[in-house]
Amino acid sequence: MLSELVLRVRYGIYRSFAEGHIPLSASLADQLHIPLDEVQLAYSRLHEAHAIVLDPHSREVRMALPFSAVPTPHKVIGGDRSWFANCAWDAFAIPALIHCDARVESSCADCEAPIVYRIERDRLLDPHGVVHFAVPAAKWWDDIAFT
Repeated sequence: MLSELVLRVRYGIYRSFAEGHIPLSASLADQLHIPLDEVQLAYSRLHEAHAIVLDPHSREVRMALPFSAVPTPHKVIGGDRSWFANCAWDAFAIPALIHCDARVESSCADCEAPIVYRIERDRLLDPHGVVHFAVPAAKWWDDIAFT
């Protein structure tokens, strides 16, 4: 069970992403009025619980599913903000979480052809294409960054 402080940090991470920012631990510590070392400890607890993924070098948030703190081929544009998703599948979750109309831009992993979807009023317009999962779901957390 995650503590109230860890849950506050998790909420702060998602709020930062939703507002179009990367949730850096120092910024989050200032925003939440929590000492930096406690935010970093909360990051570790959330990572251990598979609630977020930390960058192995900086120990900053790399992923808070469906958001990515690093550029990926899967971009979501909604209003005056944009976000990177961890995969094409995650890209569809961002407009649902933010409750915004959006344009999802991705590319085919096989031929690199551009793929574009539009979401308006929580509905996917012109659904087309296929989804391919290269890694079985039971193995996703073996290497979630690759998955």
